[in-house]
Amino acid sequence: MIGLMQLLRVRGGVHAEERKTATSDVAINSQIAIAKKLYIPLQQHVGKAAEPMVKVGDKVLKGQLLAHSQGMISAPVHAPSSGHIADINFYPAPHPSALPIRTIVIETDGKDQWIGLNPVEDPFALEPEEISLRVGAAGVVGMGGATFPAAVKLNLGRKSRIETLLINGGECEPYLTCDDRLMQERAEAIVDGILIMLHGMEVKQAKIGIEDNKPAAIACMQKACSEYVHIEVITVPTRYPMGWDRQLIRYISGKEVPAGSRATDVGVLMHNVATAYAIHRAIRYAEPSLSRVVTVSGAAAQHPQNIEVLIGTRITELFEFVRYSRSKLPVLLWVVR
Repeated sequence: MIGLMQLLRVRGGVHAEERKTATSDVAINSQIAIAKKLYIPLQQHVGKAAEPMVKVGDKVLKGQLLAHSQGMISAPVHAPSSGHIADINFYPAPHPSALPIRTIVIETDGKDQWIGLNPVEDPFALEPEEISLRVGAAGVVGMGGATFPAAVKLNLGRKSRIETLLINGGECEPYLTCDDRLMQERAEAIVDGILIMLHGMEVKQAKIGIEDNKPAAIACMQKACSEYVHIEVITVPTRYPMGWDRQLIRYISGKEVPAGSRATDVGVLMHNVATAYAIHRAIRYAEPSLSRVVTVSGAAAQHPQNIEVLIGTRITELFEFVRYSRSKLPVLLWVVR
């Protein structure tokens, strides 16, 4: 139930045409073939680009460290699949600017062979600082679009003694349903990631904001949270830009982040639901960040869907996977999340 005071906290915004129905009820597809070549940019995050540790001709295994982070605001990069290093050079960035960015190219061998991993038996037996170290080593960054190194935010939350962890399940942009499907299909894993973050930041409560146009996701997340009284699912109005961190913080907490300040200054810190899932994989299974769920939709897609795809896969391969029609593709929208 939305209270009067919460409604009063909603300023402006628009109810954009959603165009989500083509993919919101379709399960995430993880069956896309591994690309023959993966193009892995060395800067997929806010801060300094990672520095290569491999050279052309080297054989690599899935999950192997390819490039180490440079300083505090940076993130390492790992091999999304096994194969050998075909090139290390400048390629157009996966960004509307298409500016050249240093990139490692892996020619895959089709084996998808993992490097040895050391999963954690009990994440809650780890020291809070160890959670941040492991998340940083896994290369997890904000999956909601900001791409800020997640470990830095965890450290900041702990040092700032925040009161509440906010989890963004808004996804207010048209077409996108990747977070919606993630919440519907992997709610328990997301909640486990939230519990791990709470432990890593030494924070007592979390609140999950989900727009009211996602009833199935809300139900799944409520069920996954049912035994945790310190994690609350809050339904928020479907209004763009409700997925914006300051808008969601104001609506859920009633606190406004002043200009020039950070969310931690008002006692909160925000992460995206996909980031929580990535942290679950990083801590429980020692898996680095190698893939993400991507929505490919629109009139040009014969089979619009959400695809779990390896980082470094070219967008043309996604188009071919959904059997796109070139004649129906007058405009290409690239929404970074």
